[in-house]
Amino acid sequence: MSNGNTRYFLMNLLRRHRVSVTDENGREVWYSLHRPLRWGLYIISAVAIIFAATLCLAAYTSILNILPGYDGIAARERLVEQIIRLDSLERELDYMRVYTDNVAQVMEGRRPVVRSLTPTEQDRIASDKEIVAPSAMDSILRSQMENPGRYGIGGPTTDAKSPGAQILRPVDECLVAKGFTPSAGLYGVRLTVSADRDVRAVQAGTVILSTLEPEGYTVQIQHSAGFISTYRSLGEALKTTGERVEGGEAIGTTRSDITTEGGKREIEIQFWFDGVAVNPENYITF
Repeated sequence: MSNGNTRYFLMNLLRRHRVSVTDENGREVWYSLHRPLRWGLYIISAVAIIFAATLCLAAYTSILNILPGYDGIAARERLVEQIIRLDSLERELDYMRVYTDNVAQVMEGRRPVVRSLTPTEQDRIASDKEIVAPSAMDSILRSQMENPGRYGIGGPTTDAKSPGAQILRPVDECLVAKGFTPSAGLYGVRLTVSADRDVRAVQAGTVILSTLEPEGYTVQIQHSAGFISTYRSLGEALKTTGERVEGGEAIGTTRSDITTEGGKREIEIQFWFDGVAVNPENYITF
């Protein structure tokens, strides 16, 4: 670069040069460097490689976790996970609020509604409500859910039912041999009598079943208010299916051919309200 201008430097950039440091008189060379451009490229390349390696270590290894004062990747991952969980929990709460609101609508006898929960409306239920027309299956499900029977939403109400009229004793001079124990398969009470006696209807109604079973005759009577009485292990059935009976009218007799220990006859009385067995001792004093 004899003339010292920039144009000469650019025109001769690729030519071989030597950088030297001399004394003020230019006679003694203190230091010289051949091919300075190549050395500059070496230095730049080395810096780039070191920077790339440091970046990879920081991004793909856990080296930052050991640096003091730095939270590290694990802490950031836990923070992101907690944020996702909070967001999911908030959305689930919104869905649960809509579900309970619809259940309340059904319990009050009103139609459920459809509410939109879009990502931009996480914190509120949309005010525009579209009425859903009930289908035939919806009506059947509603009637089943509102039924106070075993599968109704109110559960079995064993002692809350009322027969609607006075209940009479089915047989005189009897004792309770086995009490009401549905868990053991006994859905009524077993009564023992010391002699042959008439078994009477506890209330007026219509005979809906009169059949012979291995343990004796069974008579079943449909009364009002969803009340059914069943008489099992009878020695004889005096009524047939479809007959109308009055309260206190004989519908059968105790069984005399087979007796329990001590020569006593045994029969079983069952009371049912809307398909749910109830304890007869709650209504009759035997």
